[in-house]
Amino acid sequence: MLGISLLQYVHKKANGAWPGLSLENLTDELAQIQQFALLYPPQGQKGPNRVATILSKQTLVQQALTEALGLNSISSTQQG
Repeated sequence: MLGISLLQYVHKKANGAWPGLSLENLTDELAQIQQFALLYPPQGQKGPNRVATILSKQTLVQQALTEALGLNSISSTQQG
């Protein structure tokens, strides 16, 4: 029951960003957003390994959804 309520809440917020988006389309668009962690070796003998976190390229719908749902605030990423 909680899952259905949460899904309805997310759908209602998403409709503010992209009106007319069906529940099925919403879940498909959100499922296509991916985050990657790129691991780089340390520079020289010292130093920690470096990690760069990026998001997959997003459609206009996905960009609007990440803004409306606040998904940008949960990770510090760069568009890739």
